[in-house]
Order: sequence, then C-alpha cells, then structure tokens
Amino acid sequence: MLMSHHGTPPRHLLPRNQRLDDGVYCTAGRSTFFTLRSSHARTPFTDPAYADIALRCLIEQRAKSCCQVDVYCVMPDHIHLIVTPIKNGVSSLRYVERFKGRCTYLMRLRGWMGPLWQPRSFDRVLRSDEGLHQAALYILENPVRAGLADTWQDYRWCGIPQAVTNEECLI
Repeated sequence: MLMSHHGTPPRHLLPRNQRLDDGVYCTAGRSTFFTLRSSHARTPFTDPAYADIALRCLIEQRAKSCCQVDVYCVMPDHIHLIVTPIKNGVSSLRYVERFKGRCTYLMRLRGWMGPLWQPRSFDRVLRSDEGLHQAALYILENPVRAGLADTWQDYRWCGIPQAVTNEECLI
C-alpha cells in the first residue's frame, strides 16, 4: 500500500465514515454525540409536522432501545443528539438505527417521498462530563446560531428530555 512520509496511508486512501469498535457504543453511561443529516441536503424538518414526528420518534425509541437521549435538536436539515446506553450491551448505534427507521416510516405515511437520511451519521464518543456539557451546550444553542430562535428554550424542537429509568427499558 502507498504510504505518506509519516508512515500512514495518504488521506485520500483512508476509508470514509470509519466507525469505532461496536463495543464502544454498548457501554452503560458512555455518551455519544450524533449528527444525523438529511439526504441530498433536503430540509424536511422545516415542516412542523415532520419535525414533530422526528421529536416523537426520538422520545419513543429511548425505552425501546434502553438508551437515554441526554439532549437533542431537530434542525431543518439535520438532527443533533447525545445518546447514552442505560445498560451494558445495548447500543447507541442501534438506537439511532431504530430512530431513523421509525421516523422514515411515519414520515412516509404523512407523504414524504424519496430518501430521508444520509446513509451514515457523524458520531463522537464523549470522554468526560465536561465534554458532555460542552456538546450539550453546542446542541442547545444550534437554533440560536442559525437564527431560528432567540433562546434555545424558544425553539420547539430542542431540549433535554426526562431521564429513562431501568424499569422503563423494554429490553
């Protein structure tokens, strides 16, 4: 294989969207920041009905996937969220897959045509409480930076949901 002068493959030969080991996403209490982008830079969530569906799916999938959504923001063309498994062995990646599938299904029932999501999402494992706090502030301030609201509390599709308990988990 071709190598750079640093002994690594040249940047253009590295795989795109490379994931960490699946076990990283299956540790109770380990939070992951996700950005889910809509397909082809479309803006489905400018429609309040579609944004409401996305928000409902984010909340409903928590107990079904045994994951906490620590904070979320549904923007016109993407969604930011932080997901934390409640129990060892359940996956924040699986939560995202279930959310995207259910959201797509319900939006198609409401008339959405074509692909909804980019195939892969961006994610970053948060390694400390400080990192979690900084990522949460970034997510909450997203609609303010975009000029969609004066404060994050004024934006209907942004927030910190009530915690899911072990007893509520359906797994």
